[in-house]
Amino acid sequence: MRFISILVCAVLAASVSYGQEVSASDVPIADENGVCQNDSTAADDESCRSNYSLSNAAQDDTIDVVIHALLKISDFVYSFANVRRIVKANEGQTRKKSTGWFSSEKYTVAFDTPALILTQDGAQERSKHRLFKYVVTPDAIKLFMEKNRKWFDEPEGGGEWRFDKTVTEKTKPFLLEATVDEATRVDMKIVDYDDEFSTKSGGLVYGVVVNLTRKWITVVFRGTVGTTDAFTDRDCRLDHESFFESEDDIFVSGGKPGTHMGFTTYLMDEKKGDQDGRKCLDRILSCVNEEFKSNPDVAGKGFNLYVTGHSLGGGLANLFAFKAAQLKAKKDESVKFLPEKITALTFASPIVGNDDYNKEFQYFEKKGNLHHIRVSNEGDVIPTNDVFPPASFAIKGNTTLYTQNGVNLLLYPDKEVEVGYRATKPTWSQFGTSILTNHKLTEYIKRVELPANKKVYQQTVEELYSAAGDFTD
Repeated sequence: MRFISILVCAVLAASVSYGQEVSASDVPIADENGVCQNDSTAADDESCRSNYSLSNAAQDDTIDVVIHALLKISDFVYSFANVRRIVKANEGQTRKKSTGWFSSEKYTVAFDTPALILTQDGAQERSKHRLFKYVVTPDAIKLFMEKNRKWFDEPEGGGEWRFDKTVTEKTKPFLLEATVDEATRVDMKIVDYDDEFSTKSGGLVYGVVVNLTRKWITVVFRGTVGTTDAFTDRDCRLDHESFFESEDDIFVSGGKPGTHMGFTTYLMDEKKGDQDGRKCLDRILSCVNEEFKSNPDVAGKGFNLYVTGHSLGGGLANLFAFKAAQLKAKKDESVKFLPEKITALTFASPIVGNDDYNKEFQYFEKKGNLHHIRVSNEGDVIPTNDVFPPASFAIKGNTTLYTQNGVNLLLYPDKEVEVGYRATKPTWSQFGTSILTNHKLTEYIKRVELPANKKVYQQTVEELYSAAGDFTD
Protein backbone atom coordinates (compact mmCIF):
# COMPACT_ATOMS: atom_id res chain seq x y z
CA MET A 1 0.00 0.00 0.00
CA ARG A 2 2.89 2.36 0.71
CA PHE A 3 4.24 1.83 -2.82
CA ILE A 4 0.80 2.52 -4.30
CA SER A 5 0.49 5.76 -2.34
CA ILE A 6 3.93 6.94 -3.41
CA LEU A 7 3.27 6.12 -7.06
CA VAL A 8 -0.10 7.89 -7.18
CA CYS A 9 1.29 10.95 -5.40
CA ALA A 10 4.27 11.09 -7.76
CA VAL A 11 2.10 11.17 -10.87
CA LEU A 12 -0.18 13.85 -9.43
CA ALA A 13 2.74 15.87 -8.10
CA ALA A 14 4.34 15.90 -11.54
CA SER A 15 1.37 17.87 -12.79
CA VAL A 16 1.70 20.52 -10.08
CA SER A 17 4.27 22.57 -11.94
CA TYR A 18 3.74 26.26 -12.45
CA GLY A 19 5.43 28.46 -15.00
CA GLN A 20 6.39 30.99 -12.35
CA GLU A 21 9.13 28.70 -11.14
CA VAL A 22 11.01 29.88 -14.23
CA SER A 23 13.08 32.95 -13.52
CA ALA A 24 14.79 35.47 -15.74
CA SER A 25 18.03 33.56 -15.22
CA ASP A 26 16.53 30.40 -16.75
CA VAL A 27 15.73 31.84 -20.18
CA PRO A 28 18.65 32.98 -22.36
CA ILE A 29 18.65 36.72 -23.00
CA ALA A 30 20.69 38.17 -25.87
CA ASP A 31 21.09 41.86 -26.54
CA GLU A 32 21.00 43.57 -29.93
CA ASN A 33 24.58 42.42 -30.59
CA GLY A 34 23.95 38.82 -29.66
CA VAL A 35 25.79 39.07 -26.36
CA CYS A 36 24.44 36.79 -23.64
CA GLN A 37 23.29 38.87 -20.67
CA ASN A 38 22.65 36.20 -18.07
CA ASP A 39 24.55 33.27 -16.70
CA SER A 40 22.05 30.47 -17.18
CA THR A 41 23.04 26.83 -17.46
CA ALA A 42 20.86 26.80 -20.55
CA ALA A 43 22.45 29.94 -21.95
CA ASP A 44 25.96 28.78 -22.77
CA ASP A 45 28.06 30.38 -25.52
CA GLU A 46 26.64 27.97 -28.10
CA SER A 47 22.96 28.47 -27.36
CA CYS A 48 22.64 32.12 -26.35
CA ARG A 49 22.38 33.54 -29.86
CA SER A 50 21.01 36.82 -31.13
CA ASN A 51 17.93 35.20 -32.61
CA TYR A 52 16.69 34.69 -29.06
CA SER A 53 16.02 38.41 -28.99
CA LEU A 54 12.36 38.96 -29.76
CA SER A 55 13.17 41.86 -32.06
CA ASN A 56 15.37 39.90 -34.42
CA ALA A 57 13.10 37.55 -36.42
CA ALA A 58 11.58 37.49 -39.87
CA GLN A 59 7.90 37.03 -40.53
CA ASP A 60 8.36 33.51 -41.97
CA ASP A 61 8.99 32.34 -38.43
CA THR A 62 11.16 29.30 -37.92
CA ILE A 63 10.61 26.92 -35.03
CA ASP A 64 13.73 28.43 -33.46
CA VAL A 65 12.09 31.86 -33.49
CA VAL A 66 8.67 30.68 -32.35
CA ILE A 67 9.89 28.57 -29.42
CA HIS A 68 12.22 31.20 -28.03
CA ALA A 69 9.88 34.10 -28.62
CA LEU A 70 7.06 32.33 -26.81
CA LEU A 71 9.37 31.40 -23.96
CA LYS A 72 10.34 35.05 -23.61
CA ILE A 73 6.73 36.24 -23.78
CA SER A 74 5.73 33.66 -21.18
CA ASP A 75 8.64 34.67 -18.97
CA PHE A 76 7.49 38.29 -19.18
CA VAL A 77 3.96 37.32 -18.13
CA TYR A 78 5.23 35.07 -15.32
CA SER A 79 7.53 37.83 -14.06
CA PHE A 80 4.60 40.24 -13.92
CA ALA A 81 2.45 37.58 -12.26
CA ASN A 82 5.15 37.00 -9.65
CA VAL A 83 5.16 40.69 -8.70
CA ARG A 84 1.38 40.97 -8.85
CA ARG A 85 0.87 37.94 -6.61
CA ILE A 86 2.97 39.52 -3.86
CA VAL A 87 1.28 42.90 -4.17
CA LYS A 88 -2.23 41.41 -4.06
CA ALA A 89 -1.42 39.31 -1.01
CA ASN A 90 0.26 42.06 1.02
CA GLU A 91 -0.98 45.55 0.07
CA GLY A 92 -2.63 47.15 3.10
CA GLN A 93 -1.95 44.15 5.33
CA THR A 94 -0.41 44.29 8.78
CA ARG A 95 2.88 42.42 9.02
CA LYS A 96 5.47 41.94 11.76
CA LYS A 97 9.26 42.06 11.63
CA SER A 98 11.88 41.20 14.17
CA THR A 99 13.72 44.09 15.85
CA GLY A 100 15.84 42.07 18.23
CA TRP A 101 16.18 38.75 20.05
CA PHE A 102 12.87 39.04 21.84
CA SER A 103 11.20 42.02 20.19
CA SER A 104 9.27 42.79 17.04
CA GLU A 105 7.19 45.55 15.59
CA LYS A 106 4.11 45.67 13.42
CA TYR A 107 3.80 47.70 10.26
CA THR A 108 1.30 48.19 7.44
CA VAL A 109 2.42 47.26 3.96
CA ALA A 110 2.07 50.22 1.60
CA PHE A 111 3.54 49.74 -1.87
CA ASP A 112 4.46 52.87 -3.80
CA THR A 113 1.99 53.30 -6.71
CA PRO A 114 0.43 49.80 -6.63
CA ALA A 115 -1.93 50.82 -9.45
CA LEU A 116 1.00 50.24 -11.81
CA ILE A 117 0.49 46.52 -11.13
CA LEU A 118 -3.11 46.24 -9.93
CA THR A 119 -4.55 47.95 -12.99
CA GLN A 120 -8.05 46.63 -12.41
CA ASP A 121 -8.29 49.16 -9.54
CA GLY A 122 -7.68 52.24 -11.68
CA ALA A 123 -10.12 55.12 -12.05
CA GLN A 124 -10.87 54.45 -15.70
CA GLU A 125 -14.07 52.79 -16.81
CA ARG A 126 -13.58 49.08 -17.30
CA SER A 127 -14.06 47.56 -20.75
CA LYS A 128 -16.33 44.53 -20.89
CA HIS A 129 -13.63 42.78 -22.88
CA ARG A 130 -11.01 42.51 -20.15
CA LEU A 131 -10.25 42.71 -16.43
CA PHE A 132 -7.57 45.38 -16.78
CA LYS A 133 -8.66 48.99 -17.10
CA TYR A 134 -5.45 49.87 -18.91
CA VAL A 135 -2.52 47.95 -20.34
CA VAL A 136 0.62 47.08 -18.38
CA THR A 137 3.85 48.11 -20.06
CA PRO A 138 7.38 46.96 -19.24
CA ASP A 139 8.25 50.54 -18.28
CA ALA A 140 5.43 50.55 -15.73
CA ILE A 141 6.64 47.26 -14.21
CA LYS A 142 10.22 48.50 -14.10
CA LEU A 143 9.18 51.77 -12.46
CA PHE A 144 7.18 49.86 -9.86
CA MET A 145 10.12 47.58 -9.08
CA GLU A 146 12.51 50.51 -8.73
CA LYS A 147 10.12 52.15 -6.28
CA ASN A 148 9.44 49.01 -4.24
CA ARG A 149 12.56 46.82 -4.10
CA LYS A 150 12.47 46.93 -0.29
CA TRP A 151 9.32 44.81 -0.28
CA PHE A 152 10.82 42.01 -2.39
CA ASP A 153 13.43 39.33 -1.91
CA GLU A 154 15.02 37.46 -4.83
CA PRO A 155 16.86 34.19 -4.14
CA GLU A 156 20.57 34.11 -4.87
CA GLY A 157 21.06 33.44 -8.60
CA GLY A 158 17.47 34.36 -9.44
CA GLY A 159 14.17 32.61 -8.95
CA GLU A 160 10.65 33.33 -7.79
CA TRP A 161 10.36 36.49 -5.74
CA ARG A 162 9.23 36.47 -2.12
CA PHE A 163 7.82 39.14 0.13
CA ASP A 164 10.60 40.63 2.26
CA LYS A 165 9.25 40.97 5.79
CA THR A 166 12.43 42.76 6.88
CA VAL A 167 11.68 45.66 4.50
CA THR A 168 15.36 45.98 3.58
CA GLU A 169 16.26 48.77 1.18
CA LYS A 170 17.93 47.53 -2.03
CA THR A 171 19.56 49.50 -4.82
CA LYS A 172 20.93 46.72 -7.03
CA PRO A 173 18.51 45.63 -9.81
CA PHE A 174 17.05 42.14 -9.54
CA LEU A 175 17.86 39.53 -12.19
CA LEU A 176 14.16 39.41 -12.97
CA GLU A 177 14.37 42.97 -14.26
CA ALA A 178 16.34 41.77 -17.30
CA THR A 179 13.12 40.18 -18.55
CA VAL A 180 11.40 43.54 -18.37
CA ASP A 181 14.27 45.23 -20.22
CA GLU A 182 13.93 42.71 -23.06
CA ALA A 183 10.19 43.30 -23.24
CA THR A 184 10.78 47.05 -23.44
CA ARG A 185 13.03 46.67 -26.48
CA VAL A 186 10.34 44.84 -28.45
CA ASP A 187 7.41 47.02 -27.41
CA MET A 188 5.55 44.30 -25.56
CA LYS A 189 2.44 45.02 -23.50
CA ILE A 190 0.14 42.95 -21.31
CA VAL A 191 -3.36 43.99 -22.39
CA ASP A 192 -5.11 41.64 -19.98
CA TYR A 193 -4.25 39.27 -17.16
CA ASP A 194 -6.99 37.61 -15.19
CA ASP A 195 -6.25 36.05 -11.82
CA GLU A 196 -9.24 37.62 -10.11
CA PHE A 197 -10.61 34.39 -8.67
CA SER A 198 -7.43 32.36 -8.51
CA THR A 199 -6.17 31.08 -5.16
CA LYS A 200 -3.12 29.20 -3.92
CA SER A 201 -5.04 26.06 -4.81
CA GLY A 202 -5.40 27.05 -8.47
CA GLY A 203 -7.92 28.39 -10.92
CA LEU A 204 -7.95 29.53 -14.55
CA VAL A 205 -5.33 32.22 -15.08
CA TYR A 206 -4.30 33.69 -18.41
CA GLY A 207 -2.55 36.67 -19.93
CA VAL A 208 -2.97 38.37 -23.31
CA VAL A 209 0.16 40.01 -24.69
CA VAL A 210 0.61 42.30 -27.69
CA ASN A 211 4.11 42.32 -29.20
CA LEU A 212 4.29 45.18 -31.67
CA THR A 213 7.75 44.30 -32.96
CA ARG A 214 6.93 40.67 -33.64
CA LYS A 215 3.39 41.57 -34.78
CA TRP A 216 1.95 38.88 -32.53
CA ILE A 217 -0.90 38.61 -30.09
CA THR A 218 -0.24 35.78 -27.66
CA VAL A 219 -2.52 34.11 -25.12
CA VAL A 220 -0.55 32.54 -22.25
CA PHE A 221 -2.23 30.04 -19.91
CA ARG A 222 -0.86 29.26 -16.46
CA GLY A 223 -0.02 25.72 -15.44
CA THR A 224 -1.00 23.76 -12.33
CA VAL A 225 -0.34 25.42 -8.95
CA GLY A 226 -2.28 23.52 -6.27
CA THR A 227 -4.90 21.01 -5.28
CA THR A 228 -7.79 22.60 -7.19
CA ASP A 229 -5.82 22.42 -10.41
CA ALA A 230 -4.62 18.90 -9.60
CA PHE A 231 -8.20 17.69 -9.23
CA THR A 232 -9.00 19.39 -12.53
CA ASP A 233 -6.06 17.62 -14.17
CA ARG A 234 -7.24 14.20 -13.05
CA ASP A 235 -10.83 14.55 -14.30
CA CYS A 236 -10.35 12.66 -17.56
CA ARG A 237 -14.01 11.93 -18.19
CA LEU A 238 -15.06 12.89 -21.70
CA ASP A 239 -17.25 15.94 -22.26
CA HIS A 240 -19.16 15.45 -25.52
CA GLU A 241 -21.33 18.55 -25.18
CA SER A 242 -19.44 21.74 -24.34
CA PHE A 243 -17.40 22.03 -27.55
CA PHE A 244 -19.91 20.15 -29.70
CA GLU A 245 -23.35 21.36 -28.67
CA SER A 246 -24.92 21.10 -32.11
CA GLU A 247 -24.36 19.46 -35.48
CA ASP A 248 -22.91 22.75 -36.72
CA ASP A 249 -20.01 22.24 -34.32
CA ILE A 250 -19.00 18.93 -35.91
CA PHE A 251 -17.16 19.04 -39.22
CA VAL A 252 -16.27 15.33 -39.54
CA SER A 253 -19.35 13.14 -39.76
CA GLY A 254 -19.82 9.84 -37.99
CA GLY A 255 -17.89 10.58 -34.84
CA LYS A 256 -18.53 11.50 -31.23
CA PRO A 257 -15.78 13.97 -30.30
CA GLY A 258 -15.11 14.55 -26.63
CA THR A 259 -12.77 16.71 -24.59
CA HIS A 260 -11.12 16.44 -21.19
CA MET A 261 -13.83 17.19 -18.62
CA GLY A 262 -11.57 19.03 -16.17
CA PHE A 263 -9.89 21.36 -18.66
CA THR A 264 -13.12 21.96 -20.53
CA THR A 265 -14.91 22.94 -17.32
CA TYR A 266 -12.23 25.55 -16.59
CA LEU A 267 -12.82 27.14 -19.99
CA MET A 268 -16.58 26.75 -20.21
CA ASP A 269 -17.60 27.76 -16.69
CA GLU A 270 -19.28 31.14 -16.34
CA LYS A 271 -16.74 33.85 -15.62
CA LYS A 272 -17.44 35.17 -12.12
CA GLY A 273 -18.14 38.88 -12.14
CA ASP A 274 -18.51 39.12 -15.90
CA GLN A 275 -21.15 41.75 -16.65
CA ASP A 276 -22.54 39.71 -19.55
CA GLY A 277 -22.45 36.35 -17.74
CA ARG A 278 -20.08 34.91 -20.34
CA LYS A 279 -18.06 31.74 -20.14
CA CYS A 280 -14.36 32.10 -19.37
CA LEU A 281 -13.42 31.06 -22.90
CA ASP A 282 -15.83 33.62 -24.40
CA ARG A 283 -14.35 36.33 -22.18
CA ILE A 284 -10.83 35.56 -23.43
CA LEU A 285 -11.97 35.44 -27.05
CA SER A 286 -13.71 38.76 -26.56
CA CYS A 287 -10.47 40.35 -25.39
CA VAL A 288 -8.44 38.91 -28.26
CA ASN A 289 -11.03 39.72 -30.92
CA GLU A 290 -11.29 43.30 -29.63
CA GLU A 291 -7.53 43.76 -29.91
CA PHE A 292 -7.58 42.62 -33.56
CA LYS A 293 -10.60 44.83 -34.22
CA SER A 294 -9.96 48.07 -32.34
CA ASN A 295 -6.34 48.35 -31.24
CA PRO A 296 -4.95 50.93 -33.71
CA ASP A 297 -1.51 49.34 -33.48
CA VAL A 298 -2.92 45.93 -34.46
CA ALA A 299 -6.07 46.22 -36.58
CA GLY A 300 -5.48 45.45 -40.26
CA LYS A 301 -1.70 45.14 -39.83
CA GLY A 302 -1.24 41.41 -40.34
CA PHE A 303 -0.75 40.35 -36.74
CA ASN A 304 -0.53 36.63 -35.96
CA LEU A 305 -2.23 34.78 -33.10
CA TYR A 306 -0.27 32.37 -30.91
CA VAL A 307 -1.40 30.40 -27.86
CA THR A 308 0.95 28.79 -25.36
CA GLY A 309 1.19 27.20 -21.94
CA HIS A 310 2.96 24.56 -19.89
CA SER A 311 1.31 21.45 -18.41
CA LEU A 312 -2.31 22.35 -17.57
CA GLY A 313 -1.65 25.60 -19.43
CA GLY A 314 -0.65 23.59 -22.49
CA GLY A 315 -3.89 21.61 -22.38
CA LEU A 316 -5.92 24.81 -22.11
CA ALA A 317 -3.95 26.33 -25.00
CA ASN A 318 -4.73 23.29 -27.15
CA LEU A 319 -8.46 23.54 -26.49
CA PHE A 320 -8.56 27.33 -26.82
CA ALA A 321 -6.82 27.26 -30.21
CA PHE A 322 -9.19 24.56 -31.45
CA LYS A 323 -12.30 26.41 -30.31
CA ALA A 324 -11.12 29.62 -31.98
CA ALA A 325 -10.56 27.75 -35.26
CA GLN A 326 -13.94 26.04 -34.94
CA LEU A 327 -15.72 29.36 -34.42
CA LYS A 328 -13.83 30.91 -37.35
CA ALA A 329 -15.06 28.09 -39.58
CA LYS A 330 -18.62 28.81 -38.44
CA LYS A 331 -18.10 32.53 -39.19
CA ASP A 332 -19.06 33.35 -35.62
CA GLU A 333 -19.10 37.05 -34.83
CA SER A 334 -17.11 36.48 -31.63
CA VAL A 335 -13.96 35.73 -33.65
CA LYS A 336 -14.69 37.85 -36.72
CA PHE A 337 -11.43 39.79 -36.53
CA LEU A 338 -9.12 36.92 -35.60
CA PRO A 339 -6.65 35.81 -38.30
CA GLU A 340 -7.46 32.73 -40.37
CA LYS A 341 -4.50 30.80 -38.96
CA ILE A 342 -4.05 30.05 -35.26
CA THR A 343 -0.90 28.45 -33.89
CA ALA A 344 -0.54 26.74 -30.52
CA LEU A 345 2.89 25.85 -29.17
CA THR A 346 2.69 23.96 -25.92
CA PHE A 347 5.10 22.45 -23.40
CA ALA A 348 4.23 19.23 -21.53
CA SER A 349 0.62 19.40 -22.67
CA PRO A 350 -1.52 16.56 -21.33
CA ILE A 351 -4.04 14.70 -23.44
CA VAL A 352 -7.18 16.76 -24.06
CA GLY A 353 -9.48 14.74 -26.30
CA ASN A 354 -10.43 11.42 -27.88
CA ASP A 355 -9.82 10.12 -31.41
CA ASP A 356 -12.86 11.91 -32.78
CA TYR A 357 -11.70 15.19 -31.24
CA ASN A 358 -8.41 14.61 -33.02
CA LYS A 359 -10.27 14.16 -36.31
CA GLU A 360 -12.00 17.48 -35.77
CA PHE A 361 -8.63 19.02 -34.96
CA GLN A 362 -7.15 17.52 -38.12
CA TYR A 363 -9.94 19.00 -40.22
CA PHE A 364 -8.62 22.47 -39.43
CA GLU A 365 -4.99 21.37 -39.72
CA LYS A 366 -5.62 20.16 -43.28
CA LYS A 367 -7.22 23.48 -44.16
CA GLY A 368 -4.20 25.31 -42.78
CA ASN A 369 -6.28 27.14 -40.16
CA LEU A 370 -4.83 25.44 -37.08
CA HIS A 371 -1.34 24.31 -36.12
CA HIS A 372 -0.14 22.75 -32.90
CA ILE A 373 3.54 22.24 -32.11
CA ARG A 374 3.58 20.04 -29.01
CA VAL A 375 6.91 20.02 -27.17
CA SER A 376 7.41 17.13 -24.76
CA ASN A 377 10.31 15.69 -22.79
CA GLU A 378 11.35 12.07 -22.99
CA GLY A 379 10.58 10.78 -19.50
CA ASP A 380 7.70 13.18 -18.75
CA VAL A 381 4.55 11.23 -17.86
CA ILE A 382 2.09 14.13 -18.04
CA PRO A 383 1.69 14.16 -21.87
CA THR A 384 0.86 10.42 -21.91
CA ASN A 385 -2.30 8.33 -22.06
CA ASP A 386 -3.17 4.82 -20.82
CA VAL A 387 -2.27 5.57 -17.19
CA PHE A 388 -1.63 2.25 -15.49
CA PRO A 389 -2.56 1.01 -11.99
CA PRO A 390 -2.12 2.05 -9.27
CA ALA A 391 -1.74 5.63 -10.60
CA SER A 392 -4.94 5.19 -12.59
CA PHE A 393 -6.88 4.84 -9.32
CA ALA A 394 -6.46 8.60 -8.85
CA ILE A 395 -7.91 9.35 -12.30
CA LYS A 396 -11.55 9.89 -13.20
CA GLY A 397 -12.33 8.46 -16.61
CA ASN A 398 -10.56 6.18 -19.07
CA THR A 399 -7.28 7.60 -20.40
CA THR A 400 -7.00 4.88 -23.07
CA LEU A 401 -9.73 6.73 -24.98
CA TYR A 402 -7.44 9.74 -25.45
CA THR A 403 -4.87 10.63 -28.08
CA GLN A 404 -2.47 13.49 -28.58
CA ASN A 405 -2.65 15.85 -31.55
CA GLY A 406 -0.38 18.13 -33.55
CA VAL A 407 3.30 17.79 -34.43
CA ASN A 408 5.38 16.47 -31.54
CA LEU A 409 8.90 17.66 -30.78
CA LEU A 410 10.22 15.02 -28.38
CA LEU A 411 13.19 16.44 -26.50
CA TYR A 412 16.02 14.28 -25.18
CA PRO A 413 18.73 15.31 -22.71
CA ASP A 414 21.59 14.15 -24.91
CA LYS A 415 20.55 13.79 -28.57
CA GLU A 416 18.63 15.49 -31.38
CA VAL A 417 14.94 16.21 -30.98
CA GLU A 418 12.63 13.61 -32.53
CA VAL A 419 9.86 14.90 -34.80
CA GLY A 420 6.59 12.99 -35.19
CA TYR A 421 2.90 13.52 -35.73
CA ARG A 422 0.70 12.97 -32.66
CA ALA A 423 3.18 10.45 -31.22
CA THR A 424 0.95 9.51 -28.28
CA LYS A 425 2.83 7.51 -25.67
CA PRO A 426 1.48 5.34 -22.83
CA THR A 427 2.46 6.26 -19.29
CA TRP A 428 4.49 3.13 -18.69
CA SER A 429 6.87 4.03 -21.54
CA GLN A 430 7.83 7.34 -19.85
CA PHE A 431 7.82 6.27 -16.22
CA GLY A 432 11.08 6.51 -14.31
CA THR A 433 12.85 7.95 -11.30
CA SER A 434 13.03 11.52 -12.68
CA ILE A 435 9.41 12.20 -13.63
CA LEU A 436 9.19 15.31 -11.45
CA THR A 437 12.35 16.84 -12.90
CA ASN A 438 11.43 15.89 -16.46
CA HIS A 439 8.14 17.78 -16.22
CA LYS A 440 9.58 21.07 -14.98
CA LEU A 441 9.70 23.93 -17.46
CA THR A 442 13.32 24.54 -16.46
CA GLU A 443 14.16 21.05 -17.76
CA TYR A 444 12.25 21.79 -20.97
CA ILE A 445 14.28 24.97 -21.48
CA LYS A 446 17.51 23.09 -20.86
CA ARG A 447 16.66 20.49 -23.52
CA VAL A 448 15.37 23.07 -25.98
CA GLU A 449 18.85 24.64 -25.95
CA LEU A 450 20.66 21.41 -26.91
CA PRO A 451 22.91 22.31 -29.90
CA ALA A 452 21.96 19.05 -31.63
CA ASN A 453 18.46 20.50 -32.22
CA LYS A 454 19.61 23.42 -34.37
CA LYS A 455 18.92 21.79 -37.73
CA VAL A 456 15.32 20.91 -36.85
CA TYR A 457 14.67 24.40 -35.51
CA GLN A 458 15.51 26.04 -38.85
CA GLN A 459 12.23 24.76 -40.32
CA THR A 460 9.05 26.85 -40.31
CA VAL A 461 5.88 25.55 -38.71
CA GLU A 462 4.55 24.57 -42.15
CA GLU A 463 7.79 22.81 -43.07
CA LEU A 464 7.75 20.94 -39.77
CA TYR A 465 4.24 19.72 -40.50
CA SER A 466 5.45 18.39 -43.84
CA ALA A 467 8.48 16.74 -42.24
CA ALA A 468 6.37 15.10 -39.55
CA GLY A 469 4.56 12.94 -42.10
CA ASP A 470 1.00 12.26 -43.11
CA PHE A 471 -1.39 13.89 -40.61
CA THR A 472 -4.53 12.36 -42.08
CA ASP A 473 -4.36 9.23 -39.91
